[in-house]
Amino acid sequence: MSDSRQVKRAVGRRVVLKGALAGAAALIARGAFAAPGDPRLSPDDPQAQALGYYEDAAEVDVAKWPKKAGPDGAQQNCVTCALYQAEADGWGGCGIFPGKLVAGAGWCNAWVPRA
Repeated sequence: MSDSRQVKRAVGRRVVLKGALAGAAALIARGAFAAPGDPRLSPDDPQAQALGYYEDAAEVDVAKWPKKAGPDGAQQNCVTCALYQAEADGWGGCGIFPGKLVAGAGWCNAWVPRA
């Protein structure tokens, strides 16, 4: 086989491999946040309970979750969290709960302020 044919095959394989890797990366990134139509996170979910997730931040038991009682506690909700990605109708994805939608008005103990 001539050198030019080998180069063309190698370049073609690289293009296919790069495309496959880019596609895989896109699928992985998509999985990090919920997509429209994904199920809403239930407060009864074991992970949600472990992190004190509430659909309404005003209902948080501050005795149990003192982070919410702090000086910036009134501003703490999913919408103001760095992990939240707004979707629609007041719900969005969260890096803590992949594949689930969380309430924008909600709160959990993983809350981190937006920069």
